[in-house]
Amino acid sequence: MVSFLFVLYPSILIFCSVPTRRMFYTTPGEFEPLSWILSTFFHASAEHLLSNLLFLFLLGRVVEAKVGKAKWVLFYFLAGIIAVLGDSFVRGFLMGDRTPIVGASGAIAGLAAVATLLSPFHFPLTPKTIIPFPVFLFGWLMIYSDLTNLFTRDRIAHWAHLAGFFSVLLTSYLLGEKERQAIHTGFLLNSTFFTLTLLLMFFINNR
Repeated sequence: MVSFLFVLYPSILIFCSVPTRRMFYTTPGEFEPLSWILSTFFHASAEHLLSNLLFLFLLGRVVEAKVGKAKWVLFYFLAGIIAVLGDSFVRGFLMGDRTPIVGASGAIAGLAAVATLLSPFHFPLTPKTIIPFPVFLFGWLMIYSDLTNLFTRDRIAHWAHLAGFFSVLLTSYLLGEKERQAIHTGFLLNSTFFTLTLLLMFFINNR
């Protein structure tokens, strides 16, 4: 499934005509269910595409290895739709900003949250080869980047990214008991390491 999107993403970016591309954008405050889905495949620029492919390769593989292809697809679309709806509520309803966005990054943010919680310290090189790897750092860096740039005008949908991260609160209910327990354990581990990191930074800055 990850390999399939590697082919699909660039194809959509390159071959869509300008009028057709409008269907891949969502506007805050508008009821556009088809665009909510299509936007999860589209990217605003080549740089946007490349960064999403990087995170898709690293984090999408983790989720696919843990929950399988069917739930991977479900999580991807749910995260993308929740991302655009969350952005629509915050920017469109609360802030009055109706700038259109695309939802591919929000969908990947949802996968990042699941990967960070389900497998914080291991990465699947192959279905049978698992190596130690700080997967959690990617999730932390993505959340940190969005929180520190929420109110900057950098043409990045940070509110959509955060909504995508929080989609894990819904998607976790679609997992089995074993996976839900793994997410719970992952949350505790991430919280512990995050707290220890803050303490370490505090002592380093005040030594």
